[in-house]
Amino acid sequence: MKTGFRSTGFTLIEIMIVLLVIGVLFGFTFLSFNFVSESQDLKKARLDVQLLKSSVEDYKASHEAYPNCPLEICTPGECLFLSLAGFHNEEGNLQIPPYRPTLNPDLLDYDLSSFSSAKIPSFSHEDKQGLLLWFADLLGKDVAFRDPWGNEYVYEFPRKDGVAGPRIYSLGPDGKDGEEFSEDNVE
Repeated sequence: MKTGFRSTGFTLIEIMIVLLVIGVLFGFTFLSFNFVSESQDLKKARLDVQLLKSSVEDYKASHEAYPNCPLEICTPGECLFLSLAGFHNEEGNLQIPPYRPTLNPDLLDYDLSSFSSAKIPSFSHEDKQGLLLWFADLLGKDVAFRDPWGNEYVYEFPRKDGVAGPRIYSLGPDGKDGEEFSEDNVE
């Protein structure tokens, strides 16, 4: 005997179709969010490189030389940071008391205006680690300019290719040196 009632529940096929549609919508949302996030990181890296270049040119205008550590006591990134913060002079030596920083105040979330030069401990160039630790404590972060992917910006002076002036660039999202995110693509 047949009853006139139809089951009011969903069939397995209907549930699978709904789940498939939800999965596709979630996938599109995730991909678009990822694209927007990567685009913002690229824009931030471009802006950071321009700010670094501007600060380096301000340093050159003030000291008639680009940041350089001829004895290679500092890494290029440390030399760049210490120079722009006023602690590395044009001859490649530590400068204590420091020069006026040429660091752009908007540069990479560093604000050096909050410290008093009277509170700077005495350091020598050989005691570079002590100065870097003091800076890290003062700033609450690493003493390095980092891109949105956590890699240190690359500062090259003198340049290996023989071109005049410094080269500043990001290694990009993969953190590897390559043409995909060289200085030419960051500018």
